[in-house]
Amino acid sequence: MSSWTRENFEAIGLTQSPPGPHLPALQARHAGDVLLCIDVSGSMSGRPLEQAVKGGVRFLEEARTAHYRCGLVLWGSKVNVHVPIGTPHDTLVKRLRSATIRGGTDIVPALKLAITEFADRTNDKVLCIFSDGGLTNRGQAIRLSQELCAMGVRIVVRGLGTEVAATLTRLQCPGTEQDRTTIPDVESLDKGIAAMANSLTTTRKDRR
Repeated sequence: MSSWTRENFEAIGLTQSPPGPHLPALQARHAGDVLLCIDVSGSMSGRPLEQAVKGGVRFLEEARTAHYRCGLVLWGSKVNVHVPIGTPHDTLVKRLRSATIRGGTDIVPALKLAITEFADRTNDKVLCIFSDGGLTNRGQAIRLSQELCAMGVRIVVRGLGTEVAATLTRLQCPGTEQDRTTIPDVESLDKGIAAMANSLTTTRKDRR
């Protein structure tokens, strides 16, 4: 299991077989919410989009295994596709695999949507952003990311190339900066997205 999840599920265990009626409540208490935001702007056409989708599917599978409720945003100049957090896994994967290219690169609409998605959530909240472009409307994007951080949302970023990654790090919350935010090339894109949250090792013990 990747280190991005807050909880160490090895400590939960089962005390009854088959599981009793309180298992769903126990799992909910140790669950989290994650919103995966993937850039589908014009520059992602072709092989980049194919690799991004492949990595995103792996990410969603791992998140489900870790008892995280997932949502999906495919974004360009605006939010092209929004699948709310808590949508069934098969639906999320289907929508991701049907991703198409549209628009330029502006993360601001996706950040505004994330604020709405996480507003009333109380478990671990994670926003994962991938882009191959810079920050349009940088000032507004940074202000929105700061609002998310104040809400307790952890922001994880990956950028295709060193320059893009350096720009996206401006969105990270203070004290959670990651060392490996760069995806070096298109052929590494799927692995970079699938392992997006590995830069944050935040366990239940760390949060106490």
